[in-house]
Amino acid sequence: MPEVDDIFVNIDDVASFDYPCVIAIGMFDGLHRGHMEVMRQVLEIAEEQDAVPCVLTFDPHPSTVINMGRPPVKMMYPAEPRARMFAEAGIKKVFIKEFTRRFAVLTPRSFERFLRNKFPQLKGIVTGDNFLFGNGAKGNRRTLEEIAEKNGWVYRPVKGLRLGLRRISSSRMREALARGNMRLFSKLAGRDYTAIGTIKSGKHLGRKIGFPTLNIPWNPESKPPFGVYAAQLRKIGEDTVYEGVANYGVSPTVGKTEPLIEINLFGNDVPFGPRMKVEVTLVKFLRPEKKFKSVEMLRQSMLKDREQAMNFFYREFAKD
Repeated sequence: MPEVDDIFVNIDDVASFDYPCVIAIGMFDGLHRGHMEVMRQVLEIAEEQDAVPCVLTFDPHPSTVINMGRPPVKMMYPAEPRARMFAEAGIKKVFIKEFTRRFAVLTPRSFERFLRNKFPQLKGIVTGDNFLFGNGAKGNRRTLEEIAEKNGWVYRPVKGLRLGLRRISSSRMREALARGNMRLFSKLAGRDYTAIGTIKSGKHLGRKIGFPTLNIPWNPESKPPFGVYAAQLRKIGEDTVYEGVANYGVSPTVGKTEPLIEINLFGNDVPFGPRMKVEVTLVKFLRPEKKFKSVEMLRQSMLKDREQAMNFFYREFAKD
């Protein structure tokens, strides 16, 4: 997978992207199964048009800038982890556009002009079929169809997917995440919940009580419950996966304030160290975070947590 710096572009910092391109437009937070169908269509059109498959996304979420009649959306993934997900899906360039009040009130004609100026060799656009844009959210799929036809662009609105009776959506993923329902999250996303970060040196308390941990700061706006998880770890760019038990939270027993994933791996030979970029997958929520009266009570609980996580992975392996 290419480095994020190679694909990650602030569109406001460049005059234009002067290559034939096909772009998916949207927030795509969590890159769920419906979003992946959008990416598939982008790749298909890009191959047909001999163009670069791209994404145009926004930061911050529009709901934090304009009143949309509901509380502002809390994003599951910051911009960089989202860019990595796009890269894994085959996207070659991810353009981030700062979402401002001025941008929010663009007319469809102004939005068309923005696209022409920034992507002079644009060949196609793909969105979800419920995509809205512009002043008062008056721009929709029909507006984009007219704009695309006028400019000779291909336009494909992609119909959403359903799981059960409800449409797969980022908001539904956030609901599952908030409840610690990692299985439902996985069904909606098409993959397990994964945090991306850099290992940070700690105070080695875990090592002193027999549970050495690797510490990864992780503090997205929309986050899973603080607590203990059966977890997996891998180094960015490598395929080998290591299983373990992780605590996500602020470790109230020892008084930490920064949300961390502290993962204890089952194996003794752990090829990880500080400043290493890693992915942590929180596979199964085991229990909420709690404060213990002593470090010894914490240690006893960690023994039980570790055994529970090992049993979980053993049962999952037995299914295969």
